[in-house]
Amino acid sequence: MTTENSGGEPVKGYFRKIHTDYQESVGRETIAGVHRRIREVIEPGLKGVVLDLGSGGVTEYRPGRIELLVSMDNVLEFLKNSRNAAAAEVCGDVTAVPLREASVDVIVLQHVLHHLTGPGYRQNLRNVRAAAAEACRVLKPGGVIHIVDSMVPSPLQTVQVAAYRLSRALLGLFGRPMVFFFSAGRLSRVLEDAGLRPDAVRHIDWGEMNEVSQALFPWLRFPLRKTPIKCLVVSARRPRSPVP
Repeated sequence: MTTENSGGEPVKGYFRKIHTDYQESVGRETIAGVHRRIREVIEPGLKGVVLDLGSGGVTEYRPGRIELLVSMDNVLEFLKNSRNAAAAEVCGDVTAVPLREASVDVIVLQHVLHHLTGPGYRQNLRNVRAAAAEACRVLKPGGVIHIVDSMVPSPLQTVQVAAYRLSRALLGLFGRPMVFFFSAGRLSRVLEDAGLRPDAVRHIDWGEMNEVSQALFPWLRFPLRKTPIKCLVVSARRPRSPVP
């Protein structure tokens, strides 16, 4: 769900291999329940032109006030097997969105952030900053982005930074791409630096979901509610006037 520019060729190649299993996993009740709770939070505010970045081809929102739903991913296999015939499918990258400035009312970036990795943490951070800058660019003044992702407390993020290269090497031994989980506070600062204004952080209950990693290690089971990893929705708005 990233591009070569963001160090994401291993990610894209990996999701090409598992695209069928990944899309089917969304239908499992434990995972589907989490997605339902996410939609309950973000659907009421979806209106106008809605862009689902890194959609995985499973963009499913009630029409409501949505005038145009754009489903974007850089894995063609996801788009070819899209589950929403009403969505406009676009192949593109979250760090270089192929849409004009101020053309989108709402952006949804769901379970993509932790894949914006690179050879080191600095590149990882640059990728996330680039994605935030692109979101700010394509959002209309007053437009909103909802970032849904697994996030961790600040101390655990610090540990991840220290162990970044070791973690990447170990995952590589298993043929898996690197993942990195931000804290809500760090992400909010990144959004602010990009010119966005964070205005809400909401918690989504994992419920009975025990797939520790839906994509990387689907066979690994442990109740997520017992871990420090939380599913959060961080919402931010592009100000109607430039941030001073």
